[in-house]
Amino acid sequence: MKRLWKVLPPCFSDLMGFEAVMNETEGLGLIDDSSTYKPLRFGRDGHGRPGMDGRPDRGGRPGMDGRYGHGHGHGGGRGGFGGIIPGMRVLNSDIRNEDIITGTEKKVMLAYEKGAKQLSPNFVLLAYGPSASMIGSDLEYAAEKISQGSSIARQGDDSAQGGLPAAHVKIEGEKDYLYGIGCTLEAMGRLLLSPRQTIPGSLNILGANTIDWAKESFTDLETLLLQEGFQILSRWGWKETTENLKMASAAALNLVVNESGLRLARYMESEFGIPYLAGAPFGAACVENLKIRLKEAGLETFAGSPDDTQVKENGLDTGPEILIVGEQFTANAIRRELLRRGEKNIRVLSFYDMDRAYMEAGDRKLTGEDDFAGQASAASVRMIFADGDLQPLVKKEVCWVKLPNTGSMFPVESMDAFNMTGSALDAWLDHSKYKKEG
Repeated sequence: MKRLWKVLPPCFSDLMGFEAVMNETEGLGLIDDSSTYKPLRFGRDGHGRPGMDGRPDRGGRPGMDGRYGHGHGHGGGRGGFGGIIPGMRVLNSDIRNEDIITGTEKKVMLAYEKGAKQLSPNFVLLAYGPSASMIGSDLEYAAEKISQGSSIARQGDDSAQGGLPAAHVKIEGEKDYLYGIGCTLEAMGRLLLSPRQTIPGSLNILGANTIDWAKESFTDLETLLLQEGFQILSRWGWKETTENLKMASAAALNLVVNESGLRLARYMESEFGIPYLAGAPFGAACVENLKIRLKEAGLETFAGSPDDTQVKENGLDTGPEILIVGEQFTANAIRRELLRRGEKNIRVLSFYDMDRAYMEAGDRKLTGEDDFAGQASAASVRMIFADGDLQPLVKKEVCWVKLPNTGSMFPVESMDAFNMTGSALDAWLDHSKYKKEG
């Protein structure tokens, strides 16, 4: 029962992370599923803008700002490839009850052929929906057929496509969006990258995705890197061309700015010898450290965990605690700034994917609502940085600083991602409830 969700809305699944990545590429994503996939809760800048009632539109209708609403559901009509919504590069195979017996291979290939005709992709990634994973469809075989140029289209049907690089992403709709983004980025890297001559002074940005990152945060990061004289070869998770993605193996360094970029960074380090720095560049002091570490281009990770002095200062004891709940790298960045301001006893919690290498003593991957409620209701907790939708689970008075709930599927109180790059984080803390009540 500890995994039963009674209060919190569901988070984006790994398939929605897959969708978020693929929609920013020139590829085609195909999910072997009965559901019709529609845009995530994106708005003018690619980020959450719920409908007029504060909730995402679920039926695929344009919202009041002319954008499509939220959606992973069955309400948009049958057929994932009958017509492609602008901005969408992810389709479904439209499997039905009879496919339990006949298998889904034919529908996967038909969906691919029709999607390829409309989108003209230059690579393909396939993933399971929950139903197809139970049926036991063989997407690795389907990817092999696509790569070889196989077709099952009827004779005379010019929709047949083939010979595109294709791979299977090993997700099934059972985990969170960060896990899905990470697996998708790694699969893209394994599919598209090959050895290249290193370009001195070049780097890739890994993991800055359109769910977690505000457009202003990414723009400021790019400006910072360019001002420091670095050449940005590719952006993994943000809008990018396949040509630039293929250039990534020529980079001298990878900058991992979100937990979801770590799988790809480790693959590129082992396969191409490209070192990486990891951590969200949020906070002015953090950015100054980043500049130094970028120029050193060392193999050690940047700011993913505090240095020895900060760990000692943050040594957990029985004193008042601060909890930060959210995406791991963003939460770590907030912790670093709070430590710099003299705070102590800070722990990072998350319902989403967390990497052990960037966890401190006391950090925790939450298993459900009861787990969070137990952690947050402890007598020692005096301040919480978290999604406002979590507040009903805490049965005590604490200072609450609201964080964006970008990974929440149907937030009750929606809060979009905002700029935290460099000094923007400092400015936010200066004007937040933390400043007023801390």
